[in-house]
Amino acid sequence: MPTELEELVEFLHHGNTQIRQIAVTVTAHPLIGVSPTAAENLVSYSKTQPTIFKTGQLTPVKDLKLLVKDYPPIANNALIILINIATDPEILKSLAEDDVFLETILGRVTVRYLTDLHAGKASITNPNLPRT
Repeated sequence: MPTELEELVEFLHHGNTQIRQIAVTVTAHPLIGVSPTAAENLVSYSKTQPTIFKTGQLTPVKDLKLLVKDYPPIANNALIILINIATDPEILKSLAEDDVFLETILGRVTVRYLTDLHAGKASITNPNLPRT
């Protein structure tokens, strides 16, 4: 029988955006019957138990890679989880060899930088410092 945490990871694959958001936004929700402890710790469990994301030929990892394109609250937590579980060699290989995923990540970083540059929040000479 799967644990609550394993069941929560399975919701990353759900077709409903609201259910996926519940799974990655680390808040408990009575609809899915997950205790607050399990839900609140999904991101922290990604640090301590990355193997829960390796089930079904890395299906949760594939789902997380797709969720990086989702709404910002979902995308942010999905990316945090991916960063945490990338210490596993099999997961890292899956991330590093996925050109579409890498293009998505680089595209988001570039768009964010260009947006900040246009808004005066970054500088061409030093992207870490505000423009004067």
